[in-house]
Order: sequence, then structure tokens, then C-alpha cells
Amino acid sequence: MLEEGKINAGEFSIIVFTFTVGTAVLHAPALLATIAKQDAWLAAALTVLISLLFIFIYNHLISLYPSMTYVEVNEKILGKWLGKLASVLYLFYIFHITAGGYRGIGDFFTTQVMVETPSQVIMILFLLTSIIGVRLGLEVICRTAVIFLPWILLLLSLLFIFLIPLIKLENLQPIFGEGIKPIINGFYSQLGLPYLQLHILLMVTPFVTEKAEAKKAFYLGTVIGGIILFIFVLFCILVLGADFTSRQAYPTYVLGKKISIGNFLERVEVIVAIIWIFTIYFKVTICYYGLTLGLAQLFGLKDYKILIFPSAFLILPFSIFMTPNVVHLNNYIAKTLTPFSLTICFFLPILLLIIGKIRMKRASAKVSNHSSG
Repeated sequence: MLEEGKINAGEFSIIVFTFTVGTAVLHAPALLATIAKQDAWLAAALTVLISLLFIFIYNHLISLYPSMTYVEVNEKILGKWLGKLASVLYLFYIFHITAGGYRGIGDFFTTQVMVETPSQVIMILFLLTSIIGVRLGLEVICRTAVIFLPWILLLLSLLFIFLIPLIKLENLQPIFGEGIKPIINGFYSQLGLPYLQLHILLMVTPFVTEKAEAKKAFYLGTVIGGIILFIFVLFCILVLGADFTSRQAYPTYVLGKKISIGNFLERVEVIVAIIWIFTIYFKVTICYYGLTLGLAQLFGLKDYKILIFPSAFLILPFSIFMTPNVVHLNNYIAKTLTPFSLTICFFLPILLLIIGKIRMKRASAKVSNHSSG
């Protein structure tokens, strides 16, 4: 087996949580406020509920072949060549999300924190830390996430507590001001960031030791991550207002700048930055891991680690040239990412699930006929 590490259901749940929060914590509020205005929080809540349908489908796929990654399941159900073709599409999607993650890191730091530093330098530094994580393996990545989880939760709690005095309930009015259509459009646009991307975690599920508990952990991590995103969207609307939120590239970062307690505790936006750095690191590292493992399985290699450095030399240039600027990236997230994600992470898995169920029924029917004959 290419990966000999094992993780428990609790560690998997934490990875799902960090993966869900990841890039979405900075982009989702502005995206939803632009489309759904003051009803963005309703769109965020609806998206969390709909995301459970995706997890339901992914868990059913896991049940078919619990010890196989998604790349292996493709070949098992669709056959060698058609399965490899489906895996190429899937791995290109992971590659795309991974590169986009590093690009997001570079754009955030060079526009908000270290404005005179070239974005390439920031991306290279993060890429190097991901390379270390991927080389050490899945167990190390997940157990590191367990260590950082209390700090993430503590910082989240402090941020939300500090924001309570700044709440303006009138910013939520009028509820359903423009009807249900903007809410539906908002929820649709958020499906691709992050909920459909959870499909990438099917490269990790075979290594969870408690298979039955893994399914519950998948739901739990998604719901908790979704609730955190919902709270961020809600606070952005309550504190900043829908119009101001929609005009910011990173409204959650602006939330931190608004905090002022007794002229002593001010501008604690570093809290948002730290939360985001922790969660995005685990997201892009898991994507990087899934990409190299999937490529190794696609090409029949004995060790995925030999692909780590070559993959880095593809990810870095692609992340630099994939979008010309932040505005283009936000426009891509709003209009293109969801249909792209639906194709790879919803329609293809459903097709795979249907074919897999039919094949298993036929196989069991043949066995029963053979035994009765």
C-alpha cells in the first residue's frame, strides 16, 4: 500500500472541519453578500443543510469499497481505461484547487499583511511547509491538526465575543427584502467553496481505522465547519452591513480591524489571519497529499513521495498564472467554480455510485445463482 499511516475518526473529523473553513472563511462572506445582500446569512445556513446531501453520497461511495481511494474506486467500477480517464479529471480538479489555495495565500498576504513582499515568496514558503507535511505522511498532518485545533477554537471564540458589542440588528433588515431568488443564487454560488470540495477527502477516508465512525465524523466535521462559516457571514452582515461586506475582498479580516475595547484592545485582525493560516494550511496540504497519492495510484507507482517535488514545480507556476488579479479570482469563484465542482464532485460520483450499485447487485445475483445451481 502506498500509504501505511492510519488515522482515527476524531482526527478525520478535525481534518474535515479545517478543510471546510479553509479558504471559504475569507471569501464566502463577500461572495454571499454580493448576491444575497442582507439575506446572506440565510443563504449560508441553507448551504450547510444542502451540503449534507453531498456527504450522504460520498459516504455511500465509501461503503462500496471502504479500503480504496476514489482513484482506485474509479478503476474498480468503470474499468481500467475509463476509470483512469475519470481519475485524470478528478486529479486535475484537485490540482486546480491546490494551486488556487496557494494563490489565495499569496494574494491575501501581499494585499493585507506584507504588501511589499512578492506573492511568489509567500507561496513558496507555504509550499515548502506543505512539502514537509506531505513527506511526513497523513498521520503527521492529522495529528498536527489535532494539536492546533484548541488554538483555532480559542481564537474563534475570542473573535466572536469581541464582536458582540459591535452588532447592529438593523443590518439584517429587511429579511427576504428581495425575495427568495437571491438567497437561492447565493447558496448555489457557495456550493463550490467549500462543500463540493470535500469530495477530495475521499483520498483520505480509506486510512480511517473506524469505518462506521468515519461516516459520522464526515457529517460532524462538515456541520461544525459550516456553522463557523455561517457565524462569520452573520457577523459580517451584523457588524459591517451587506453593502460594505460585498465591497471588501476579505471582509472577515476587516471584522478584526473594527474591534476596539477600552482604547486598549484594538485592531485584532491578526486573530482572523491566524485562524485562516492554520485552516488553509491543512486544506492545501491535504489537497497536495491527495494529488500526489492519486497520481501515484494512477501510474501504478510504489511510492507517492517521489512525486512531491515534481508536483511542486507544476503547482507553483500554475498558481501564479491561473488568474491575473484578486478581482478575477473572486469573479471566477462566484461564476465558474460551482459548475466546475458540480461536474467533478457531484454528477460523476452519482454516476459512479449508480454503476457500482448495479455491478454489485449483478455480482451477488451471479453468486446466488451459482450456489443454487
